[in-house]
Amino acid sequence: MGACWDAATAALCVIGLAIVAWWLFGLMLRPIPGGEARIVLPGRGDGEGLEQQVRSFIWLRGLGLVRCPVVIADLDLTPAGRELALRLALRWPGVVLWPVDDLPDYLRRT
Repeated sequence: MGACWDAATAALCVIGLAIVAWWLFGLMLRPIPGGEARIVLPGRGDGEGLEQQVRSFIWLRGLGLVRCPVVIADLDLTPAGRELALRLALRWPGVVLWPVDDLPDYLRRT
C-alpha cells in the first residue's frame, strides 16, 4: 500500500514540475510582446465563436504569455452579437469593442 502512495506522489510531482517548466519556457519565449501589439478579432453576425476566441486570449494572458489588449472589431455584428461583445468587454479588462471604421483612430490613440 505504501509503494502505491509513493508512486502516486512521484507522478504528481513529475506532472507539477512539467507544468511549471512549460510555464517558465513560455515566459522566456513569449510570442507576443506587450507594449505595442494588439489582438484584433473580427466581430460578425451573432458573434459565433467570439466568446471562445476571447477566452483563449484571456487564458494566455492569465499564463503570462500575452500582455496586449484584445480588440473586437465590429464588422457587421447584429444587435445580439453586439450585446455579446459588450458583455465580453465588460467582463474582462483589456477587452474592447470598437467599430471597424474607427479602428485606425483607436490604434493611433493607444
